[in-house]
Amino acid sequence: MQQSSPALWAEAVASALNRAEATPNAVAQETTESGGWSIDWEGQCEGSSLWFTVYGHPTASTAEVRINEWIFAPVSLGQAEEFLFKALSGDAVLQRGVAGLGSWRLKITVGSQVIVNTDREGSGKPETEWELRLLQQGP
Repeated sequence: MQQSSPALWAEAVASALNRAEATPNAVAQETTESGGWSIDWEGQCEGSSLWFTVYGHPTASTAEVRINEWIFAPVSLGQAEEFLFKALSGDAVLQRGVAGLGSWRLKITVGSQVIVNTDREGSGKPETEWELRLLQQGP
């Protein structure tokens, strides 16, 4: 298994922020109590307020990414920059999941792979500026 250096993830995150012209383009990197790491960002991109956290561990080759209330796992280092860039720039699809169940799915295509949220902390209809912009774009 390939190990995951937080410095490499921080580079991918910084590159995505720069490409998306997000402000600020700096991140906070911390060590977690479990020996893992997190990279946090909160700011503006294309007129929308957003935040994300990338959680990883030196022994894992993938990380968990939380964008606002949307949780994606696993995301590989090779996918991280493009994944975050597309999320920040609005190149994602937000749609209702299975009819009648009230769940929502956020899909981001990286290369030939579609990464779909594995969970969502909030419930109910999406309501943030960023989510509403994704809904207006449609699939």
